Amino acid sequence: MDKLTLIANKQNSAVEINLPSSKSESNRLLIMQALANNSFRISGLSSAEDTILLQRALASTKPEVNVGMAGTAYRFLCAYFAIQEGKRVRLSGADRMHERPIGILVDALRKLGAQISYLEKEGYPPLEIVGKKLSGGELKVDASVSSQFVSALLLIAPYLSTTLKVGLSELVSKPYVDLTVSLMKRLNAEIHFKGKLITVIPSKYSSKVELEVEKDWSSAAFFYQMLALTNIPKITFVGLSENSLQGDRRLASVFESFGVKTVFTTTGVELIKGPEVQQSLTLDLTDCPDLIPSVAVTAAILCDFAEIKGVQTLRIKESDRVSALKNELDKIGVKVKELGKDTIQIIPKKEIDINLKVAFSTYNDHRMAMCLAPLAVLFNEVEIENPKVVSKSFPHFWEELEKCGVVKITS
Repeated sequence: MDKLTLIANKQNSAVEINLPSSKSESNRLLIMQALANNSFRISGLSSAEDTILLQRALASTKPEVNVGMAGTAYRFLCAYFAIQEGKRVRLSGADRMHERPIGILVDALRKLGAQISYLEKEGYPPLEIVGKKLSGGELKVDASVSSQFVSALLLIAPYLSTTLKVGLSELVSKPYVDLTVSLMKRLNAEIHFKGKLITVIPSKYSSKVELEVEKDWSSAAFFYQMLALTNIPKITFVGLSENSLQGDRRLASVFESFGVKTVFTTTGVELIKGPEVQQSLTLDLTDCPDLIPSVAVTAAILCDFAEIKGVQTLRIKESDRVSALKNELDKIGVKVKELGKDTIQIIPKKEIDINLKVAFSTYNDHRMAMCLAPLAVLFNEVEIENPKVVSKSFPHFWEELEKCGVVKITS
């Protein structure tokens, strides 16, 4: 397996980072575009591996579709193929994908009339799906495992034969459902979200204008880390919006606790040094779990103590991110303590040995690779296993990190 050695040089000048487009927006828009028979155009699509895999799957005429590690694509395609009348598909993924539960979504689709079979373990991929015309109805969906199950149902709902009503319980990552609803409304779907009930009336997606995908807020997290941990005076992102539909825009307020101030401009965002770092920190990140790795790593260095709620869904991501954070932060003397299933405490070491040469594992998880990489500015040398894993969401990440003074040496 490839490894990347990172060595940091001092960077005391301003930096402009080119962020990727949002794959969350891209993937939703691609499903809607396919349902609308490509009747509208999308510009600025993400070049992330997940989005490319979804595009290939939507264009495929083969009886078997493998989406690798692309979890969002898998869940959205499960619902999409279920309404493709007469099409039979075997939908599979990487080994880790076959360990990630899909039963809640399959049960909901079956209640609408879908014909879906498990090919191996009950409740998990791979699946065989035979597309047919589906009806609406009333569903009660447990959204505590993944908001993507809800989004997958909503995306196909305008193309059901009758109205769909989805009652939600224990909704996690609500901003991602809000994103789905907002994009559907932008494409003229008739959808209403009130309290814990979502109602979708049969309609068609349409747009007279080209839709442009925003830059990705979650990818900015790793450079918020860089500003917090270094003497870089300013980092600029073009294309981020204060009024973004993306829930991970909460980065701006979260990283104030780490001394990073976000300034919104007419073209994007500028990060500068802000208030003092909060030494004791308690955060609930249930609505934006993708930010937790970056927050945990930053707190491990800058805080005396941190408690983070909302980690339950991290256990079924590309890796078990709770275990991964525990293992990797332990290598620099930082303890991660679990309080039940949904909360962790970060207990840093009083003094960190900057002469350490640290070899970090990444668990085939893009966010683990990227949240650990900024630690190169603190230690003598940092080694990152499987650096190509970043292609899942941020293919040019290492080139952007180099702008911050981090030199990469392939080994």
